[in-house]
Amino acid sequence: MSISRRSFIKGMGIGCVGCTVGSLPPGALALNPVASLKGQSKLTPSLCEMCSYRCPIEAQVVNNKTVFIQGNRNSPHQKTRVCARGGSGVSLIYDPKRIVKPMKRKGPRGAGEWEVISWEQAYTEIAEKMASIKQHYGAESIFFSSKSGSLSSHLFHLAAAFGVTKHLYACINLSCGQSHCCIGNDGW
Repeated sequence: MSISRRSFIKGMGIGCVGCTVGSLPPGALALNPVASLKGQSKLTPSLCEMCSYRCPIEAQVVNNKTVFIQGNRNSPHQKTRVCARGGSGVSLIYDPKRIVKPMKRKGPRGAGEWEVISWEQAYTEIAEKMASIKQHYGAESIFFSSKSGSLSSHLFHLAAAFGVTKHLYACINLSCGQSHCCIGNDGW
């Protein structure tokens, strides 16, 4: 098999471009929709609420609307990195399908028929149903589990108050050395 000089140079050029592009940080070649937004922009420090770790973040706010979330650049461990779950917080805030009021199914299961109810009615119905289950089957018949959000500690307290001793929290954070805390290393 013989390779012409021209084919060799083409191959080397393609290889160099591939190596260069492959070494760029994620998103370096993506269009930045934030850069094209007009208006007052500021970085607002906060804590991520997408899991129980509450990583330090900065939200880029343009015209009083969060448009981008990154790790807090002043964090010695995180710099501007944030995990995929934390970075997706913007879509959670503005998701048109986000449930912001308690809803109750009014048709058969799977029919997609819902009615908006008050918070008081929701709390009352949930408490009554939980009390009924506890009375008939015991406290251990209800399983408490949390996979995301910052409500894990509240769920632990609710489970303990209800009489449940079993609770599951799935550790999902792999960014910024947080997993060291989970497996017993020095971590932070």
